[in-house]
Amino acid sequence: MMAAAERLLLEADGRPLRFSEVFEAAGVSRGSAYRIYMGIDDLIQDLATAWANNFVAFLESAEPAAAPENWGELADFIVRKAADYWILTTDTMRVLPRIRSYEPSSYREAIHALSEVNALLFDRYFIVPGVPGWLAKMAFFARICDITFGDALRVEGAISEQRVVEAQALCRAYLAFYLPASLPRRDPAEA
Repeated sequence: MMAAAERLLLEADGRPLRFSEVFEAAGVSRGSAYRIYMGIDDLIQDLATAWANNFVAFLESAEPAAAPENWGELADFIVRKAADYWILTTDTMRVLPRIRSYEPSSYREAIHALSEVNALLFDRYFIVPGVPGWLAKMAFFARICDITFGDALRVEGAISEQRVVEAQALCRAYLAFYLPASLPRRDPAEA
């Protein structure tokens, strides 16, 4: 049903989608569809969760060509990888509505996992001081990318190099509130 919903959302190009359209296109009976999902909002939440989980897997496999010299280079690398993923999934993100405030725990868990991946990338290369709420800071770091890239898609229809540079500058400025100018680098043998 999720594949059918994604296809229909792309075809609808912004037109609201009815749950009946999705389960009919997926070849699922009405009763079965409502046993799986409460309705279209529930299904769309699962689409957003799947997108976030795939993003986590994408970042987990990310590795800079060379060890970053400073935390700013690492932040730029993460933002670049985020842009790469958004570009790969542009069609989905163009039509996927914003997550509602009653998002399911599965979506919150996916966002938490994304924060953990970002934090682990920092920890792989640098000794990060005990920053209170570090995972929440990493979640907002990801949110900065989401806002920048989402705006680029809505306004320009694509993510330009200028938007990537903007997101990198914003993320660096945000992290500079919490991190010292330089962090001790980890010994590669520790990683």
